Amino acid sequence: MEVERIRFERTGGFAGIRLAADFELGELPEEQVHTLTDLLDDLDFAELPENPSSDSSMPDEFTYTITVESEKWKHTVVTGDSSADEKMQELLHILNQLLRSQSKRQ
Repeated sequence: MEVERIRFERTGGFAGIRLAADFELGELPEEQVHTLTDLLDDLDFAELPENPSSDSSMPDEFTYTITVESEKWKHTVVTGDSSADEKMQELLHILNQLLRSQSKRQ
């Protein structure tokens, strides 16, 4: 999977704060790029439904919008804390870390 860019947005939570960032994979450390692309491959991200269903949602949970772009395709998935499986939770954790480190630099 030749991913070029990931747009990540986190909304909701108790305070309802929106945080968003674009990550150009060419600008990230190689180790992070490998981890991200491996996870995206494991998730078969391009084939995921746009809104994975969840019967349970928690009050004040975060909602995440992840858009992955390559040269040939673009796909967006919107998920919440309660609807994300283990692999998606791992992806969300990494993207949240990147978001926080990018926010500190600005």
